Amino acid sequence: MKGKDVQIGETYIVKVSGKLAPVQILRASPHGGWDGRNRATGRDVHIRGAGRIRRPVHVFPIVP
Repeated sequence: MKGKDVQIGETYIVKVSGKLAPVQILRASPHGGWDGRNRATGRDVHIRGAGRIRRPVHVFPIVP
């Protein structure tokens, strides 16, 4: 994924500690990259580059 395609507030599949995890992007980091929150563990993560971001997470509503 390219850096220009990353949107603040969206959730993406990101490679964190060697595993793929859903991460919500919270803000652009002043040190470069983005700050986010791992949705599986609740921990804050720093994403240095767009190369770690795989794809957006699509949440589909549950239809009864």
